[in-house]
Amino acid sequence: MPKLRLTTAAVERFRPPESGQIEYFDTHLPSFGLRVSYSGTKAWIVMTRFDRKLARITLGRHPALSLADAREKARHLILHAKAGHDPRHLEAEERRKKDQERRTTYGGVAALFMERHVERNLRPNTAREYRRILQGPDTQDWCSRPITSLTKPDIVDLLQRIEERGSPAFSNRALAYLSKFFNWCLEQDLITTNPATRVRPLSTVRSRERVLTPDELAWICKGLGEWHSQFAPLFKLLLLTGQRRSEVGGMRWDELRSHGTDEAVWELPASRTKNGQPHFVPLTEQAQDIIASLPRTGPLVFTTRSTTSLSGFSKAKSQLDERVNMLRAEVGQPPLPSWTLHDLRRTMVTMMNERLGIAPHVVEAVVNHVSGSAKRGVAGVYNRALYLRERRDALRAWSRWATGHDLSGPS
Repeated sequence: MPKLRLTTAAVERFRPPESGQIEYFDTHLPSFGLRVSYSGTKAWIVMTRFDRKLARITLGRHPALSLADAREKARHLILHAKAGHDPRHLEAEERRKKDQERRTTYGGVAALFMERHVERNLRPNTAREYRRILQGPDTQDWCSRPITSLTKPDIVDLLQRIEERGSPAFSNRALAYLSKFFNWCLEQDLITTNPATRVRPLSTVRSRERVLTPDELAWICKGLGEWHSQFAPLFKLLLLTGQRRSEVGGMRWDELRSHGTDEAVWELPASRTKNGQPHFVPLTEQAQDIIASLPRTGPLVFTTRSTTSLSGFSKAKSQLDERVNMLRAEVGQPPLPSWTLHDLRRTMVTMMNERLGIAPHVVEAVVNHVSGSAKRGVAGVYNRALYLRERRDALRAWSRWATGHDLSGPS
């Protein structure tokens, strides 16, 4: 039983034994230690004497339970034993209380819902949305409240606060997710009524149908061409490829094939697409030039810390809007009407269909849609080779039509 001063750094360095387990005990708090199993599991333990018998109690696993919290928990159990109380009973009671809390408080039930339903059954992007709504800052005030105490006025108040900060669409989405959460609570017999059942959306959000005009697109291209930001190349690829923000933002170097050739393609695995289908995006010469200009600092193409994707899209979009509107003001033009990054994708689809004469099934293949007429024609054979040449020609035509050859915008 090795003895040393347990520190977070030391705990991270401990390697699993080839077989069985090994225990490291703390010189700072004798009888407190860490058990490392051959499987790699690390668990905090404490050894105390009660009624002349040695009790070995598992406190929790690392890293879910921090060193500081585990040491404090061990100290509490040691004092409890010295006072003549069985520490095993105390630990069992704490576990019972924690389990009870998980099934009675909003915070505990939300965590249970995430663990047992969302993370098991839903896609990662959807799970992130649920986490943002159910466990984000908007619902922090609910965490310690009994799940049965939440009422319709609580739901309405939450939605109003979200709407008042300028997020009507998020308010409506929050209502939908909360309603599903409370329905799950009903199924688990944790509540008797769903407080969100008769709550109506507070806002009527305009249908997402904005298509940029050629002139608007040209101004955006001009703004991008003169915008010195780490988001500029990412936004340019959104425009050139028509793919989703999360897909472009999470682009990895190992997803790029035959780069620097006429056959260059970006291969998206099924785990990174909305419909769960692998997707293959031919890269035009412009797209390849943009990617080639970026430094390779880790697995991600767009990153600031080599291992995490860029964040702050809303702020970056606002900065681009300011740049575009400043350029327009210089020639006496009013600000550009409001638009979103997703409008770039919608505009590409619309223009390919209406201006460039590209077949609908090819357009849908470009953006990884398998629906409508395309679905009837290609369902079951949607694979790497399907319309790859046609998709490449379509993206080249879109690139020439939308931007010219240098993203310079209007003269």
